Amino acid sequence: MSKTSLEYDKKHCKVYHHPDVNAVHLEWHGFATPEMFKEACETALDLIVKNKSSKVIADNRKSSVVSQENQDYLMNVWFPAAYDKGYRSSAIVVAENVLNQMSVKNIVQKMDQGKFEVQHCQSVEEAKSWLASK
Repeated sequence: MSKTSLEYDKKHCKVYHHPDVNAVHLEWHGFATPEMFKEACETALDLIVKNKSSKVIADNRKSSVVSQENQDYLMNVWFPAAYDKGYRSSAIVVAENVLNQMSVKNIVQKMDQGKFEVQHCQSVEEAKSWLASK
């Protein structure tokens, strides 16, 4: 079995691929400007396509608030593009930061629930376990 690979390594975000569950994993740290946020999300989308993956882990444990601009980008650009490329399931590792929790709740409420399945998890291990069943 292939090992997890680190595909993007910046201060604000690391992006991994987990071949054991064929999931793309974004590990957010602190605040990401719109440029940094888009770059990480585009890397994740490229990995979804490259690996024919339908699964994403959003590890928000160390993340801060998601700006309105970044939320708008997800809703209007990234989610539709990712859906077209096969993305269907998202495991969200819950943030320690209350502002991030509120931002993510807002994002999830606006996602097209008929298209995406979302599960909130306490750890990456729990997220991978849930995604393994998808």
